[in-house]
Parts: sequence; C-alpha cells; structure tokens
Amino acid sequence: MFTPFFLLFGIFVALATTHASPVEKRASRTTPPAGAVVVKNPAGSGQFSTIQAAINSLPNDSSSRTIFIFPGTYSEQVSITRTGPTTILGSTTDTTSYTSNSVTITHSLSAAAAGNDDSSGTLRVHKDNFAMYNVNVRNTFGIGSQALALSSYGTNIGYYGSAFFGYQDTVLANQGNQFFGVCYIEGAVDFIFGQHARAFFQRNVIASVAAGAITADGPTSATDASLFVINHSTITTSTAATTSLTGKVFLGRPWTQWAKVAFTSCNLGAHINGAGWEIWSTATPNTADVTFAEFANTGAGAAGTRASFSKKLSSNTGFTAADVLGSSWTSWVDQAYV
Repeated sequence: MFTPFFLLFGIFVALATTHASPVEKRASRTTPPAGAVVVKNPAGSGQFSTIQAAINSLPNDSSSRTIFIFPGTYSEQVSITRTGPTTILGSTTDTTSYTSNSVTITHSLSAAAAGNDDSSGTLRVHKDNFAMYNVNVRNTFGIGSQALALSSYGTNIGYYGSAFFGYQDTVLANQGNQFFGVCYIEGAVDFIFGQHARAFFQRNVIASVAAGAITADGPTSATDASLFVINHSTITTSTAATTSLTGKVFLGRPWTQWAKVAFTSCNLGAHINGAGWEIWSTATPNTADVTFAEFANTGAGAAGTRASFSKKLSSNTGFTAADVLGSSWTSWVDQAYV
C-alpha cells in the first residue's frame, strides 16, 4: 500500500528516500521545504526557470520527490510521468484555498491541433501517487475545440487548493482514483469529463462561463467502474460569463449510456436548468443505462422537474468518499481538504 506523503499543518510523514525531506504544509507556504527542487523565474543558482525542467531533473525511480514553485506565470505545457510519489507545491499565503494562489501554468492548445484531448492539456499527469497544491492551470484556447487545462491519468491522485480554467473539456479525470479538494473549476461545455476514473470533488467551486453541461462521463461498458461525485460544492456562474446563464446550464450529459454522476449536498445556482440533466444529442440520447443522481442539494437550481432518466436520492449511500475512492482513501487523501 502506498504510504501517504502529504499531510497538513505540522504533520510529518517519513518519505521513501533520504534525498527528499518531509514536507510540512502550513497556512502560509512562501519558501521551499528542505530537499525540494525549486522553480523560479528568473532562476537562481540550483533552481529551474521552468516547471518542466524541474520535473525532468527528477530521477525516474520510486523515490518521493517535491517541487516548490515561486510566484509567477509559467507559460508552458507540463507533462509528469515519473514513477515515484511526486508533490508540487505552489507558493501561497493561504494553503487552505485557491484564492491566494500566486503560481499559474498557462498554455493555449486545442485538441484539434494536438491530435487528441490528452495531448492538448496544459498539465498532463500520467502517473500514480501524485499531489498538487495551490497552483492555477489554464488552457486559454477558448471556443472552437476541446482544450484541456488538466489531463489526469492515474490512481491516488490529489489536487488541493488548485484552480483550473478552460472552456470545453477543462478537466479530464480519466482513470484511477482521484480527489479534488477545495478547488476551482471553470468552463462551459463538458468541462469535467472522463471515461474510467472514480473521482470525488469535495468543497469545490464549479463555475460556468457559458451555456452547456458541466459533466460528461463516458464509461465504455456497464461494468466500467467510472463514477464522478461532486459533494458539498458550490455550483455557480463565473464572473467571466458575458451573458445571463439563468436556466442554461445542466449538471451533466451522458457521453455514453453508462454515465455515472452524482451531485450531493451542493448549492446549485439559478443557472442550472430545471431538468437538471440533458441528453447527449437528439440522434444519440445515451440515456438507457445512466446513473444521474442528486442528494440533498439546495439553492435555486435544485428546484424543477428533473429529467426522467435522473433520480433524487433519500440517502448518499453509494456516493460517499469511501464508496468512490475505496476504504483506504484516508491514507492518501489530505484530510485537511475534506
């Protein structure tokens, strides 16, 4: 079993190598912890000016490694594939939220130009045992194509106090167990999507910038374990929206007929359509075997006659963090963000 390597507020965990020191998470994190690889632009002695260069400097072995990023906007596409546990820490004066983040990774690339969704990602994580804290990630391509801010493939992955900005297909959670704690996710069309991941979104702010569906889950069969649960989150309109979105946004649509998505204990803004959920398309509704569920949601968007292929639950059984991520989830999810 993977040993957790990231806990908050003075809790230390022994790492698997003497090359990296334990990381202490604090309310303010503006200096690198001992043993961390450092990114700063302009770079000083022993530092890297790009995040990718810092990642490339890490050994592709089982050792646990940490990267600390000083404030700045880093215009690059970042790919992480190394084997060992890896943590990225963005400088911030408040680790408990994304609102004071001072590190941004930005890139503009469409899936049409890149060749596929994954290749367009500003941040591409293809590994297990990864954590990222207090980093903003943007794909600035805009309208016209899928264009990912985050492409995430792997298990025991946690994103904490981070923010993801895009338009279509902002966040791809595509395989393994993934946790998003106290994050901000912005987009318009299918901007939280994937096919095989079990992803739990806890205390997020999910903001629509234009009309469309928030989620698009696409399991490839009835036995595919894919499941997205958005819990105790605020579902709202982005301040970047240029027109009224009242009634123009849906909680999700089914990429395939086996889509499984639940919103539990969320506050839903008036931009959520009374039907709640929509079909994939007129030609391909994809509603035969969907699980579109809601439990204990509040707000103006929680009212209305919901789509016939969705359901409201009397209990969140089957949709808790333990249900989604497994009974050992507390061993790798940072509990300060639960």
